Order: sequence, then C-alpha cells, then structure tokens
Amino acid sequence: MMKRTFLLPVAAFCLFLTSAPSSLTAQTETPAMEEHTERPQPQLSPEEIEERERILKETEAAKKADAKRREREVTDKYLGVVYTPEKKCQLESGKVRLVLKKNTGSFNIYAIDSKKKAIPVFASNDGFRSTYFSVLIGKREYRLNQASRVTAQVRQRDEGAQLAYRLEKDLQIVLDFSIHASIAGAEDDIVKITVYTTNLTKNRQVLALKAVFDTVLGENLLYHFVTSMGQKITSERQIIAFDKEKYFISTNSKTSAQFLLTGKSIPTPQTVSFANRDIIEHSLWTPVIREERGFSTALTYNNSAMCVNWPYYSVEPGETTSFTFYICLATDGDTPKGSDFLASLVDDPRTVETFAANEIVVHKPEVDFVVAPITENQLDPEYIQNLIDRINALNSDPKVVDRTEVRQLNAELDAILERLRRMKQ
Repeated sequence: MMKRTFLLPVAAFCLFLTSAPSSLTAQTETPAMEEHTERPQPQLSPEEIEERERILKETEAAKKADAKRREREVTDKYLGVVYTPEKKCQLESGKVRLVLKKNTGSFNIYAIDSKKKAIPVFASNDGFRSTYFSVLIGKREYRLNQASRVTAQVRQRDEGAQLAYRLEKDLQIVLDFSIHASIAGAEDDIVKITVYTTNLTKNRQVLALKAVFDTVLGENLLYHFVTSMGQKITSERQIIAFDKEKYFISTNSKTSAQFLLTGKSIPTPQTVSFANRDIIEHSLWTPVIREERGFSTALTYNNSAMCVNWPYYSVEPGETTSFTFYICLATDGDTPKGSDFLASLVDDPRTVETFAANEIVVHKPEVDFVVAPITENQLDPEYIQNLIDRINALNSDPKVVDRTEVRQLNAELDAILERLRRMKQ
C-alpha cells in the first residue's frame, strides 16, 4: 500500500514534465513571432489624402515665395536694415493685424477679436489716406502720403514692416512697425511704431513731425475718446500738459485702441488735439481748437480724429534721429493693458537716438558760443519759427553762407529747445 501511494505522485510529476516544455516553448515563442509581424497601416480617406497634398503644396509654395523674396532683399544704407520692397504688406499676430499700402503711402491697424473678426482702428476708405504723418521744414508742411515731392515705399522685414518716405534729396522718414505683447508671455496686442528721420543734405535741419489718426471706433458713442484720467471727450479738445495724461483711448465699448504717447523712453508730444477730421486736415500746423464745437461739420457727421504734434528737433547732416510710441489693442469688451506695459518700460536717457555709419550714438551738438540765459520772449513759438527761418535761409546758399552766424544761431536754438525740454519734465 505504501508503494502504490509513492508511485502515483511520481507518475503525475513525469506526466507534467513531458507536457511542460512544449507549453513553455509556446509561451516564449509567441511574443517573438508577434514582434516581427507588421501591423497593417490605417487607410487614409480620399479627403485626408487631398488635405495632406494641399498642405504639402502650400508649404512648398511658401518656401519658393520666401526664396524669391530673399533674392530681392535690399539694405537701407542709412539705417542698416535689410528689407524687401513690396506693393502691399500685411502682418498678423495675436490681436493685431497691420496693413501697409505703397500706392497710397498709408497704413491701417486692425484688432482681431475672439471670433477672428478684424475691426479697423482707422478709417478704411480711400486706401487709409486720411491717417497720415506730416513733416514741417521751415514754414512748409509736407504731408508724407500726398505731397508731390514725396515718394513712398513699403518694406517687408523679418522683424516687422516699414513705410519709407523720401523727400527728394533732402530727407528720409521711415515708419517702422512691429508687433509685441504688452505683458510677457501673453497674446500679442501692441504695435510699436518707431519714426526714423535721416538728413540727406549737407546742412543741419530743424524739423517738426505730426501724425493725424482718423479713428473710427468711438464715432457711434456720445464720447469719442477717453483720457488716462478718465475724461470722456465729447467735443473738440487740446491737451498740452502730460504730467498726468499718459495715454488716450478710442473705443466703441467692445474694441479699444490705446495710444501710449508719453512715459519711460517715449518722448512727450507738444500737443494732442481732438477735432473733426476735416478741421484737423485743413488747419494750421497745430490745430486751432474750439472746445464748444463738436465733431460734426456740414459735410461730415461725428467724424473725429486725433492729431499729435511733437516738438521741434534737429538732425545733423548724414545722421538719423528716432523716437518711439505705441498703440495697444483690446477686444471683446476688455480693457487695454497699456498701463502695465508703460510700467514695464525701462528709463532710457536717449529719448532721441542718432545713427551714423549704422552705429547707434548719442548726438551732443558742440556749442561754440556762450548763450545768454533764455528769456520768456525767446520761448514764444513765433520767435522760434523766425529763428529757424533765419537758419534755413542762411543755409540755402552754401556759397555765401556766414558759418559763424549759423553756428551762433544754432547754439541759441539748442539752448531754447533744451529749456523747453526741461520745462516739460
């Protein structure tokens, strides 16, 4: 009995041994076979194949177009920037769309809302002509997108775009546009505009610039603009003090454009005027404002615009000066974040930069004469204009010009401009 009891487990164990190897082999070989088995690829639908082919063609076309554009690149010998001349240029990023046109020498800015709708900030009719920059040389104003002596060029750049104006052999003025975010890491919502002025003559030039913005956002509201202090502008107004008023907003309550015109590294304007577009367009260099007058005329209803006049500045022969301001956008009822952006700017003592031989330098005119303390009479705009006219008249004929008198008058003008700058600080 004991022998039977012993043989039964041995027989069972032997049976297990004879069957186990084949079972173990099957378990180890199956995964190895599966590793070498090719899985069938998912079949693409005709629509998916067509979409992939379309994307491939568009990518190849974009590469070819970019290569052709690179072949047409030009370098501005005054600014040292590389660009491609174009008939029209459009940039878009985040909330911003920017359009520049050569045939009208004009530009427009659009705010892109959450539904991808583009809302114009400036009037879109007539090729954006009603928004423009002007330069004052002596007593003559040249509207840069209209004057017969001025030619315009649209420049596409990797860093943005430019509108370049050439006043024959006298002057080059370039508006450089780039798109940024008012808050680091956030969606792009701000347009940086840098204005470069290059003196192409052999004589020092004293100039003034102004910009007319034919805004449209606020024209269906009771008020057309709002100041940084919360003032709602419902009729003509002119601002001459900027210690508190740092920016101005054109808004329709849903979409807003915030003009940042003073602050760290942003030079302060001389005046900012709000009036009917036609009144600004046909007024003197600095518009004459009547605060009791609204934004309507016999020909146009509620057609408001903003005019920014910057102070006189001088440019030496062959040199370039520049200054910068910003326009911040907001959509879908949001508030523009320009205040946060202004707070983030760094103090820059070089409010106006000068470029020579493509290198940034700070121009400090040498004064050969001791100038007496500036009087109140010398600060009068008419006196300053007469002084500028006298300098320009002397420089107009190099053969008979009295260099000593020119240097003396320039020294006086420098002292007056410095006194005015200090008064505005």
